[in-house]
Amino acid sequence: MLLQALQAAFATLLLALAAAGAGYPVYRLLGNSFQRWERVALSVLAGWGLVSLALYLIGQLKFSRWIIFVVAVGFAAAGVCFLRKVWRGGTTPRLRLERRAWLPAGFVILVLTMSGVAGLAPVVGDWGSDTVAYHLLAPKVWLRTGIIRPVADNSLTAFPQISETMDAALWAIGGPAAPCFADFLTLGLLLAMCGSLATRAGLDATGAWWVAALVVTMPAVFSGAHGAFVDGIFAAFFVATIRVAMSAESTREWATFGIFRGLLIATKYTGLLVVPVLAAGIVFLQRSRKEEERAHGAEVAWGAFATLAVAAPYYLRNWLLLGCPIYPPPPGLVEFCHAKYFSKQAILEFHQIIFRRGAALGRGPLAFLLLPFNLTYHTANFHGAGGIGLVPLGLAPIGIYATRKSLTTKFLAVVMFLLTAAWFLTQQESRYLIHVYAISPILGVVGWQYAGEFGGRLGRGLAGTLVGVSVLYGLFMIVKTEAEPIHAVFSANYSAMRRATEIPYAESFAYLNHEAAVKEVLILDRSVPPFYLDKDYLKPVGQWGELTLPGVATPADALAQVGKLHVTHVLDVNSELAPFQVNQAVSGLHLVFEGKDQRVYRVE
Repeated sequence: MLLQALQAAFATLLLALAAAGAGYPVYRLLGNSFQRWERVALSVLAGWGLVSLALYLIGQLKFSRWIIFVVAVGFAAAGVCFLRKVWRGGTTPRLRLERRAWLPAGFVILVLTMSGVAGLAPVVGDWGSDTVAYHLLAPKVWLRTGIIRPVADNSLTAFPQISETMDAALWAIGGPAAPCFADFLTLGLLLAMCGSLATRAGLDATGAWWVAALVVTMPAVFSGAHGAFVDGIFAAFFVATIRVAMSAESTREWATFGIFRGLLIATKYTGLLVVPVLAAGIVFLQRSRKEEERAHGAEVAWGAFATLAVAAPYYLRNWLLLGCPIYPPPPGLVEFCHAKYFSKQAILEFHQIIFRRGAALGRGPLAFLLLPFNLTYHTANFHGAGGIGLVPLGLAPIGIYATRKSLTTKFLAVVMFLLTAAWFLTQQESRYLIHVYAISPILGVVGWQYAGEFGGRLGRGLAGTLVGVSVLYGLFMIVKTEAEPIHAVFSANYSAMRRATEIPYAESFAYLNHEAAVKEVLILDRSVPPFYLDKDYLKPVGQWGELTLPGVATPADALAQVGKLHVTHVLDVNSELAPFQVNQAVSGLHLVFEGKDQRVYRVE
């Protein structure tokens, strides 16, 4: 385990340096309205996305471990030069840590450390885990096949791939534990962005640390920022976009805004919903400024150009290869696209699943008015993971009232309201609102300070209690969920037991992975997660009903043609969806392994 940890740490360090190198142009684009530590943090965050974009473009032609390593080393060399230049130039970035900031800083360090340690545990879970189903499936398949392509049997691997491409690079250099281990870095970048935005909103360094502590101990944020989930880095790009927009004065800074907005769209489809909200917020921001401070048309145009340059490759690739830029196509686009691998019936069923999952507590006016209460106390209804704490509901409104004349507060309030409304009308899943959660503690800490200054002893006590309960409750929930993977890191026996009980059909995967005669496997049941298979495979019916083989619509069709599919083995299971598919009528198959609800056949 120590060797595995060192390998993962090396990959994380190398790619962090590579991000610094790729992000150096962003450092130069940002002006003096940003503190030096902010410029460095923004540069590394932008570089993380730009390294991913470079690897993604190269990977459309060839994607190998050597290519990844060479690209990473090249950018890392530039990163070392950049950091040496900052250091020797006497411009070393410093985020002041006063004595009264030690407590919130301690919470931040504790949670980031837990995230890194827990990330070293082997990945487990069934097809209901997004980590297993597609976030890490795609990188594993890309490295095996040597090219970046959507995995035909799981359409979600065609989602924008800023995060997954970096996961592939981490895996190639640092082994299978590296992607989840490195989540502490991307989570840390999110906290840095929140701290930067907090200082822009008028908080001092201690207040910024408390914002970071409140964000990192939000279980709903943590759940989307580890386990190779992309919501954390998505939120980091969003907060960075907001931060740059609030201080952008020159063409170069508006181009930087465009870069971050492009990375946002290139990370999740939900970034497309953010674009009109950002546009509305910026219009509000510009109209509230003095004439000489407003952005000109050329500056906005450069921002739009940078956004297209960063985001367009992901959507054009899908359009060319899969028939639709957004794949699977959403309801409004389904009539205009012919989605490869999908029948219309399968797309409609996919939409129904999404609609049911995103219904939450309804879409009426009363449900919208009750959102602050329900998101605080009933997050399970939104597929949450422990809540967001009491500060957003209890103190953020006070912060808005206290600074109601501040343009920053008005801008943040408008953006948060519009984003929440868009989320409410589309897909009500808690982690899809992480970017709003990440902003809310800023206004909450402002409210805390206001209550402490003007609320007397009672106000100080109540506000402090809300903050303390939020942090401690969130920390308790995170420790509770991470205790199991951390135990698996330090106990080989427990890790083996966990894999045996939480990986479906683990015995069959162990046989197939270690048997030299296995070259390519036919997986008959769509609920079987191929992530655990280290060999090439065919899955005729995908997780969402994708049809991956011409003329094959069912597992029975695949068995009828098994001799023509060039597979060496067949994995058949008795699942919650269907019983065993292979029967005595299927010729040419020889049973070579059998376990509980699982059988492996050799193709004769």
